[in-house]
Amino acid sequence: MSGFPFYFRMMALFKKRFFHFFTKPIPLSIFNGIVLLIAIFGNTQLQAFCVPVDWAIIVLVVCFLNTTFYPILLERKKLIPWVSFINGISFNVFLYCILFLGHMNFLGILGILYFGIGLLVYIPHFLQIQIFWKGFTRLSSPLGRKLFGLGISLSLLIGIISVWKFNQALADIENFKKSGYTELKKTYMTERILGIGIIYHTEFCEFDGWRPPKHDPLLNLGLMLNGRNYPLNISLENRVKYYREFFPDRKVKFECSCASEESQRYHEDKLWK
Repeated sequence: MSGFPFYFRMMALFKKRFFHFFTKPIPLSIFNGIVLLIAIFGNTQLQAFCVPVDWAIIVLVVCFLNTTFYPILLERKKLIPWVSFINGISFNVFLYCILFLGHMNFLGILGILYFGIGLLVYIPHFLQIQIFWKGFTRLSSPLGRKLFGLGISLSLLIGIISVWKFNQALADIENFKKSGYTELKKTYMTERILGIGIIYHTEFCEFDGWRPPKHDPLLNLGLMLNGRNYPLNISLENRVKYYREFFPDRKVKFECSCASEESQRYHEDKLWK
């Protein structure tokens, strides 16, 4: 019986040293970098998120680099305002990832039993909580805290504007329908809506075969707050037809099918013929 108290003391000591080790800037940066690399690699195999559109790639690169190195960068007072501002944006980026994963936030628990794959679902949760705890709650700089809040507010404002633009596009799509699909006001959002299902991937589903290859968070935010009701119920064949007609300078089919296991089906689909 005397062995059990010793075992628990050793476990408590291990946990204390383990967590103390990862509260240091360099180990935490290394750990965050590894976690993000695992998330990126896992996504290329399982494809929860398709290839981000150009502006989203820039945002992700900045936020992922900042998330990796912010524990080190916060040690430099001159960098605290910039790092804190990007941390605020990153907080909402990870929140978006959580919302997009939808039901997987619950099913991921079961996925943990399958070789731990379900842990990938909770990487955004882990990084979001960590950024808030270490990059805001534990931050001693009042200016840094204000700029963290500014980063959150600015990214929220962009999201609100995108939803407003999406709602405007819904009226344009209704006019498109009324015209017998002959007249369309060409805007950022109407292009996105017309490309749903052929270009833009809008909802995670583990059973949906090949995925459309592009991911635009601004489009998806509009859909999320619209109850995920697709405003254009026409066949994919007609979407391709109308998309090529109204946006002839844009690609419809891409080299990357995103869903690795369904790559051949994507490239050979009669939809492109």
